Amino acid sequence: MKTFIPGLSRRDVFTIGLVLLEVIIFSIVSENFLSSSNLRSVLRNATELSLVSIGMTIVILMGGIDISVGSALGVVAIIVGWLIQAEVHPLLIGLTAIVVGTTIGFINGSLITFGRIPDIIATLGMSNILRAAVFGMLGGRWITGLPPVFSPLVQGQLFGIPASIFVIFFFYLIFWLFLTFLPIGRHIYATGNSVEAAKLSGIDVRKTRIIGYMLLGSLVGFSSLLYVGRLGSVEITVGIDLPISAIAAVVIGGASVFGGRGSIIGTLAGVFFMAFMKNGLLLLGIPSLWERAVIGFLIILSVGIDLLINKRQAISKFLRIKTRQPQAGEA
Repeated sequence: MKTFIPGLSRRDVFTIGLVLLEVIIFSIVSENFLSSSNLRSVLRNATELSLVSIGMTIVILMGGIDISVGSALGVVAIIVGWLIQAEVHPLLIGLTAIVVGTTIGFINGSLITFGRIPDIIATLGMSNILRAAVFGMLGGRWITGLPPVFSPLVQGQLFGIPASIFVIFFFYLIFWLFLTFLPIGRHIYATGNSVEAAKLSGIDVRKTRIIGYMLLGSLVGFSSLLYVGRLGSVEITVGIDLPISAIAAVVIGGASVFGGRGSIIGTLAGVFFMAFMKNGLLLLGIPSLWERAVIGFLIILSVGIDLLINKRQAISKFLRIKTRQPQAGEA
């Protein structure tokens, strides 16, 4: 992708510009938007979305999709709630959450890779199974009054700065390095660009896909700790809007739903765009029904732009090939 600022693609800069424009507009129409208390609330509420969107970026870069992340977070959050009530050591609770989330990701990846089930069908089925598990595990009742075991990760402060900021930027730095410098990162991009070309270059596409879904699952598992720490409870509707919000953040951030194009930086900008949009609409008293309509519109618009970009690139490639072909009569 063409860049004119080191480390940032043109699409990254465009998304960052959208976030800045959004902040300016909401700060004009709502005097409370830029208040410190409101901005802290935005960051706290966006923590789980931020981490899950990293994993969703990896999956979408491979040309896949996962709509089971919300239900998976719900199941893991319930397990975390039970373990907290049983006074299990926090480190063991955290390890259990990550292992359960990773296992769900492994199952999804295996169904898609070895079972040859389309991503959306496999994860839709898994979503329904896990959502049924959420209802069954809760029995129609919320888990409430949980001790603040993991609250410092979200509610705490470090040097007067919300801890959630450090959590978000730590994970984004790690996964930016992962995708940029490690071979598996290049394999993920290559798999999304062309499966056949990736295989010919010696990449184990099956292994790469399963690792991608397992990484997403592990991030969902860790996010469940943040969810419980933020709310101190587990609701029966836990994670219900998470899949659509994560997908929206990733595609608004410039990732191609066809795979092979996107960035962690763009996703982070997309997450902030989503977080500020939800908060701004809430401050303006706009019903949540319209929030979902706006998210749906943004996804369609982003995918439409992606289609136009792909078509333009295909035409440009075709024209370059034509201009390189020798004319009739040339040696």
